[in-house]
Amino acid sequence: MELQKLRFQRYKSFDRETTVEIAPLTILVGANNSGKTAFAQAVHFLSSNLSLPDDDHTEPLILNSDGVQHGRIFEDLITRRSAHGELSLSAALGSDGNETMLSVRIQNIISKSRPSESRQQISYWGLSGGTGQFEAVNENLNEQSRYKISGSGGTQDEQQVSWRGLLPRRSNPFPDWVNGQIDPIRQWASGVRYLKCPRSFPSSRLSLSDYSLSLRDAAGKTAPLEFAASDDLRDSVKEWYRRVFGVRLDIRKKADLFDLIVESPYHGTDVSLNQSGAGLAQVLPVVINAFTAKGRGPGVDIIEHPEAELHPSAHADVAELLLNNLPGPARPIIIETHSEMILLRTRRLIAAGKLSPDDVLIYWICNKPEHGSELQKIRITDDGAMSRWPEGVFYEDYEEVLAIRRAARDRRR
Repeated sequence: MELQKLRFQRYKSFDRETTVEIAPLTILVGANNSGKTAFAQAVHFLSSNLSLPDDDHTEPLILNSDGVQHGRIFEDLITRRSAHGELSLSAALGSDGNETMLSVRIQNIISKSRPSESRQQISYWGLSGGTGQFEAVNENLNEQSRYKISGSGGTQDEQQVSWRGLLPRRSNPFPDWVNGQIDPIRQWASGVRYLKCPRSFPSSRLSLSDYSLSLRDAAGKTAPLEFAASDDLRDSVKEWYRRVFGVRLDIRKKADLFDLIVESPYHGTDVSLNQSGAGLAQVLPVVINAFTAKGRGPGVDIIEHPEAELHPSAHADVAELLLNNLPGPARPIIIETHSEMILLRTRRLIAAGKLSPDDVLIYWICNKPEHGSELQKIRITDDGAMSRWPEGVFYEDYEEVLAIRRAARDRRR
């Protein structure tokens, strides 16, 4: 399965229904506090609640997964933090030329006896696609009430439904074609990775016995383990660091433990990666993600500010790293960035014919006081031009040059 579209309503700063088309590279830009991170986290929030392990989750939502904190309480997820609010999430997932649309609505319910307590109830669950259409509706919003079940055949029934996160448990009364979609959806969701910003690393020495391919941490703490576990990956990362930064990144072992060290050819000394420049450490999980994405199978890679702590001259290298390792529609990359250079290098590669314009979508996110966050979709044409560009976006350098010229002219008067 591959994520093709995402839809949400009353989610954080997005009050209105918002539908987002996902490209192999989807770039989010906008001012601070405009809703970029909320958008970036929406895919992870949905996927983490579609891929819950087989333990006994009784609530439809978890708010902290892989180190990403989506909110302290459920109300934090709802526009204007409405205590009685309802959150809507939908995802269009493609498979073998067919599209499956999963839609869920979750209602927050305040306890009558204890107003300070609340619980969440799935009020609507729907699945549609080439095989048919299916809906489960709980109008009474009571845990013990029965769901009204209806399908494309026109038949209706009432059944109790037990949920595991946002998917029904295996022992459910749903049709066979619906149950046949649940495992592929859960498998896709388990392939979503998230890298937040700032990123961090363990300060103590590491052991490869702690490594597992299933380990995920949004702060990038598993990146050193992945680097040490694979010779091929380590060679690729080392070459990238040598070419971009002029340093040698490697591991230094002592018994069963190891450190990541950086050796500069200019000084002939080595230091721990934690003690080197902040940019060298911050970008390591980004580099690891880029080189491992194609081997991860279906899912999504979401990266907040891949250029964090780096000199602007290195932003283009990060852009090329990501663009040269795009896995394709089955595993899109979503990045949130403030880097004009990342956009410029993307446009340059498209103009040079090295990247298809169909592989890239840009979303400018702005905050409208009366409506909350809104999106403007921007495409890059074959010649590298922008299909549209909102006023003020990365316009500061041009304005500053004009201001410098005005200041110099005024001074000469």
